[in-house]
Order: sequence, then structure tokens, then C-alpha cells
Amino acid sequence: MRALSMILLLAANAFGQAAPGLPAGAPDGLALITRAELKRHAEFLASDALGGRYTGTPGQVKAAEYIAKHFAKLRLQPLGGGKRSFLQQYPLERTYLDPKGTSIAFGGKNHTTGFAVIPGKDSKPVRVSGSFVYCGTGNPEQVPKALLGRIPVVVLGAPGGAAGDRGSMMRGNRLVQRAAAVSRDMASRNMRVVVFAVTDPASSLLDNMNYRALLPEKHLLEYAGERGPRRAEAHAIVSLLLAPKGSRALLTALGCKVDDAGVVTPPSSGKSPKVAGRVSVHVREDKKFHAVNVCAVLRGTSRATEAVVFSAHMDHMGTRMDGDPFNGADDNASGTAGLLTIASAFAGAQSPPKRSIVFLAVSGEELGLWGSHWYSEHPTWPLGQIVADVNTDMIGRDTQLSPKGTVSVTPSKDHQQFSTLVRTAAEIAGKLGMTLSNGDTYYSRSDHFNFARKGVPVVFFCDGEHADYHKVTDHADKLDFAKMERIARLAYWTGWQTAQAAGRPKTLGATGSWTK
Repeated sequence: MRALSMILLLAANAFGQAAPGLPAGAPDGLALITRAELKRHAEFLASDALGGRYTGTPGQVKAAEYIAKHFAKLRLQPLGGGKRSFLQQYPLERTYLDPKGTSIAFGGKNHTTGFAVIPGKDSKPVRVSGSFVYCGTGNPEQVPKALLGRIPVVVLGAPGGAAGDRGSMMRGNRLVQRAAAVSRDMASRNMRVVVFAVTDPASSLLDNMNYRALLPEKHLLEYAGERGPRRAEAHAIVSLLLAPKGSRALLTALGCKVDDAGVVTPPSSGKSPKVAGRVSVHVREDKKFHAVNVCAVLRGTSRATEAVVFSAHMDHMGTRMDGDPFNGADDNASGTAGLLTIASAFAGAQSPPKRSIVFLAVSGEELGLWGSHWYSEHPTWPLGQIVADVNTDMIGRDTQLSPKGTVSVTPSKDHQQFSTLVRTAAEIAGKLGMTLSNGDTYYSRSDHFNFARKGVPVVFFCDGEHADYHKVTDHADKLDFAKMERIARLAYWTGWQTAQAAGRPKTLGATGSWTK
């Protein structure tokens, strides 16, 4: 595919024309941006093998290694900060579950996954053995008086309420508050741990725990830079929330019936069979943890000391407590695939542009734009010599904000930071048969913002939120690779023209027009 594209480009250039299917004036290398390459990158990044690419996990490290290998294959120069390294490390502190000291055992099986843990206020390791006892939904009248030597099991978030509310984040927050109240009550009964059975397969708790709790394969992180941390929540005692599969098994062993929707019927006899088991939780801290960005450069020619940055975040939300990964196909395997394919196009062009091109894949975006914040404070290319940042984040879906043939952009024509960079993008979009929509709601929500706050002109291409946003249903088979190709070409052409221009982009302020 690459060889054929190059032949087409060479033939077109020989006659002073754009390559077939491209508008007049299309830059060298544009035809090398293909949906086939975009698809290859996006499907790998959004595969189950990467486990949702949560910052600092093995899956996110695999993504970083994949990106670095791609840059190396293109013979780009490493720009990670260390000698001959594409990787830029930044410091984090993490709280995590010790895999050797955290499990729940019942029915003759020891379960080391399939649950989430909200630590207790006492950070010491907890190991409790005894018989599990069914405590209904945790209301005082449902809790047996004799709990000594027993492990309470409370049903949390059984189906109910308005349709569509079961999976809402607001309901998830209410359920966590309910769990905290039950935890306090169990602490007053001298319990050290409470097991919450999450029986509803559509419960918002499955998503909510990714923000609030520790999972066996997912830590919580604090950023050691100047941005706010993500600290582990704490209950009065250890709260272990068991995912639906394990909850069903434990409750059934306790004589309950659980239907397909997760509705629980208590034991008909009113008394549970004896189910012996154990809960062990060991929370640990690592104050010398780190995550990585990936950075490379294609050196320019006559203005090589100045650079245009192309950025995208490679991280997502990891794996849910029930084992289902947040694949993050649109958010942001799509934008990262765009970054990699744009890099291929620049590397495959007949000659580099006048300014250098920096390719930056960051992590920690989902946690607070951490990777790009670190880069903006510790740039591996002089910040004063960065003339623009072109950022791609979620470019693979049609949405209300970005319907077919449209892409949302910020800073828009109505924004005070609207610039000649965005005006250039608007002019190019017209040549590619695309229209722009106002994406200013995302001005501070992706990695371009950390360049903008430093005074660097930015343009951000994004399709906006959709029904699969931050859900485990954001799969690669839902991506529109033809749309991704058009947006990646728009981003490439915008960056190419900026790299070739005599002057730097200038801020225009709100103009009310995309092209004037």
C-alpha cells in the first residue's frame, strides 16, 4: 500500500497535480494517510490484550512500546528526554492491592480478581476468616445480631428505579454513599470487613468503581506535578464489592436465589446455610512509581529549530471489576492511530517540511491531562520554539456535535483564542469536503490545553461524546475509518502548511467566521 501510494504521489508531482482523489494543492505525503493503516493501529490499541490502557498498567506500557517501535521503524529521532529513548518518564505515587495478600475465598475457591476494594481508614492489612452471613440490603433490622466470627454480606444496588438509571454515574455515587453508611454501621458492630454483593449486571457500580476504588489489576494514582491527585477513598472498614458473577455464586451458596436481572430472593427458610471463607486485603503504596509519554521528531530543513507538535493521548480507563476492559476505541485509540499514521505520512513524504515535526503520545489524560502537563513543564523541545499543537482525541464516530462530514474544533471562531492556525484548518476542511462545528466545550478537556496555557496556538479535532463514551462498549468495530482518514488528513495538512509557512500562527480572537 505504501509503495503504491508513493508511486501515485510521484506521478502527480511530476505533472504538478494532486494525487488521484485529492484536491488541488494537497501536500506531499497526504495520500499516505490511509484508512487501512488507521484501522491496523486502532484495532491493536483497542484490543482486549491491552486491557484498557489505564495509565501505568502493563497494557498502557504495551501501547507506549508499540508507538515507540512505530517511530523507530519510521527512523524518527527519539525525543523522550534520555539518550536514544522515545520514552519520557514522569513521577507518580500509586496505591494498589498487593496481589499476594488480597483475595476472597468461599466454596473451596480463592478468588483473586472479580472485585473492587474501598480501603478502611485503618491502612493495616486485613485478614478475616469465618462464616459468611446474609445481611439483606444492610438495613439494621436485616442484620443478624450475632456477627462475631462472621463476615457480613450485603446486597448493594439491586435492580430498581427508573429505566436507564441503573447505569447512571449519579446512581453509582448514591450507592457508594449507601455502602459508606453500611460500613459505618458494621464498624460499630466490631466488624473489620463487609462484602457487598453487586448482582445487577447493568449496575453503575461496575463503572463507578474505576474512579473510586482499588481493583486487583488497577491502582489509583497521584500526580507528583502541580495538578490535583486521585486519592483512594476510605470507608470506616474495608468494603469489598464483589462483581455479579462472584456475587451470584456467594449468594446462591447462602441459600438465596438471584435472577438474570440480579434481583435477589432471600433464603426461603429465613436462615442461610453455613458458608465458611476468608477475606484478605492488603493495601500498599509506591511513592516512586512513574508513567511514560512517547516523543519523537522529524527534523525540518530551513526552520528546523522551530517545531509543530502533533499530540494524542494513548491511555484510557483500564479494566472493569467484572473483567470487561474499557477498550477506548474512539477515546482515544482513534486519535492515537491518527498520530501514528500522520507520522508515517511525514516520514514517507519526499522531503521534510521547513519546520521540524514533533510527535507526542501522552498518558494520564483521563486522570487530569497529566502527561501533557508534565511535558509542558518539562519539554524535550524548547517550548518557545513550538509554534503550534495539533491534537487529535476521539476522531472515529459520528455524533450530534460532529455528524457525517463534520468535525468539532476548538478554539472555534467564537473563542478568544481563535487563531490563524484554526483558520488554516477551516480552509483545508473546505477543500476536503468537510465542515467544522464549535467544540469549545472541550477547550480545557484534552491535551492541547496544556500547550494553550503556555501561549502555544492550538487546534483540537474531536467528534464529541456519544453513547459509548467511557463505556465498555467503545469497541473498534464501531469506528468509521473513512471519517478517521479525512480528519487525519485534515490534521496532517494543517500541520504541514503551518510547518511550511513563513510566519508563526497568530491569535485573532473571536471573529464569528471560520475563514475571515
